[in-house]
Amino acid sequence: MNDYSLYLVTSSDNLPPGATVESTVREAVRAGVKIVQLREKNLSTRLFLERARALREICQPPVKLIINDRIDIAHACGADGVHLGQDDMPLLDAQKIFRVGEIIGISVNTIDEALAAVKAGADYLGVGTCWATGTKSIPSHKIIGPRGVKAIRDELDRLNLSTPLVVIGGINSTNLIRTLYGCTSNQFYYARRAESPIGVAVVSAIMSSPDPYRATQKLQNMIQEFEAWLRTPEGPFLDPDVTLKLNLAASMIKFHEKTSTPLVHHITNTVVQNDCANLALAYGCSPIMSSNLGEMEDLIKLKAGSLVLNLGTFDDNQVQAMKLAGRHANLTGKPVIFDPVGVGASQERKNKANEILNAVQMSVIKGNQAEIASLARFNSSGTSSCGVDSNGEVEAPDVLVKNLARQELCIVVMTGKTDWISDGMHVVRLQNGVSELASITGSGCMTGTSIGCFASMIQPEVDKDTQSGLLMNLKSMHQDFGGDTLIASILGISTINVVAELIHQSENEKSDFGPNNLSCSEPAPSSIPSPHVSVPETSPTSRSATLRDTAKTKAQSPTKPLSDSPEEFHNDTRAGSLSLEQSTVALHP
Repeated sequence: MNDYSLYLVTSSDNLPPGATVESTVREAVRAGVKIVQLREKNLSTRLFLERARALREICQPPVKLIINDRIDIAHACGADGVHLGQDDMPLLDAQKIFRVGEIIGISVNTIDEALAAVKAGADYLGVGTCWATGTKSIPSHKIIGPRGVKAIRDELDRLNLSTPLVVIGGINSTNLIRTLYGCTSNQFYYARRAESPIGVAVVSAIMSSPDPYRATQKLQNMIQEFEAWLRTPEGPFLDPDVTLKLNLAASMIKFHEKTSTPLVHHITNTVVQNDCANLALAYGCSPIMSSNLGEMEDLIKLKAGSLVLNLGTFDDNQVQAMKLAGRHANLTGKPVIFDPVGVGASQERKNKANEILNAVQMSVIKGNQAEIASLARFNSSGTSSCGVDSNGEVEAPDVLVKNLARQELCIVVMTGKTDWISDGMHVVRLQNGVSELASITGSGCMTGTSIGCFASMIQPEVDKDTQSGLLMNLKSMHQDFGGDTLIASILGISTINVVAELIHQSENEKSDFGPNNLSCSEPAPSSIPSPHVSVPETSPTSRSATLRDTAKTKAQSPTKPLSDSPEEFHNDTRAGSLSLEQSTVALHP
């Protein structure tokens, strides 16, 4: 089995002073690279062959040497294989020339090209372009991002095709983990491993480095750390202990109240900035609303506890700010919450949402039914996005959020009369709130802020200098059903809903229900909702628990539970239920 995990593609452009292709490859091989592709577009045949023979001497077994395009050079130097593009010699013809056992890789950009190459017998697929790159001029429509690679990988896995994939295009240490995770197959949720092996091809990350040995080691370590995490038996498949995680969240929140005021960085629409800022203050967080490109790195790396992105009133500068801030958040392990406001309303919104989702690994995607359905291309029920409102009801909402969570590899929150949350393995249903929430401009955006505030409180600290911060965030998200981002989403949604119910019930607030009631409390709350969890006995495979919400609101007064008995779901023994005294949650299998 060939090792495609780190695949070096050579380039004689932009070599550092004093370096040669041969010296750089020698150091990369010494550091652990197991496959090298010689790519030369401007050398004469004689010079190309000389370089190929020199690399053949360096790339001794088990290291494989692949020649780009030139089958004649591959034969003449005794290479292990050849890599062909879509415009090069057809694979079936190349197979007539090459000996059995030699490697033939094919570049692909679409699902159709991938399926055709697999059918023809390609030994591996070079999939891309993933990111824009300085080594080749690539049309924008050919840059497919991690989500495009994942779509190809998911289709191959769906068809039980195990041809190895190598992702190529603009990959370096700053986007490597994002690339690997973004390309992770849906098989991750079934077997804790992907069926089709995947590797990454790098060019300038090694070839342009003044220390190619250390650059290679750094990439190798990141890949090995990611693969070790991906295949660990622990993860989102353990028996969910929701009560334990809620209690842990409660203790972390209490600690936050006494020790810190986390910054929640918003790049959001101008309509709700004031309301969201006041809500963050009410939670004991410090809000900032900035899309200034020059301060994105400092705000995220040094200050922010979480990042909230909102597509409501976007322009090109704001989109660039979202991508830049998101990248730094990924590098430092800060949770990112994305609200794709009105994503189905225009093609431009769809394009920008796709651009942002490719550039940034989200921790949470939050939207209404129309927005989530649009992202999932799930429109069989007639749901469409008109403006920023939800029009129509989706069928099988539990399936919708679970599938989108698997597609985007993050927590998905779908708000509505019933709120649905999924981590790709489990589905949580929340049934609280009041109908007036749907009539308040900005209530959905404020919900994103609420999630961001809780995420900033209960997220573990990550070394700000690490390049694997995103991996630390992913470990936190997927460590078990009570992953921190999932708990933050449950708490963020439930708090908004419960506060809305309390305001709605208060005689003093009946005639004045609006966003200011949610975001401005007089006096401001001195504490975040503090869960106290107990677990009564139910059926052997079912759970229930009560959570007493102690939130202080503007109209705070002694209140009784919204129902005399918590709602439980005994009819479905496969599911558990987490029934909150003020907020009701159900777990679906």
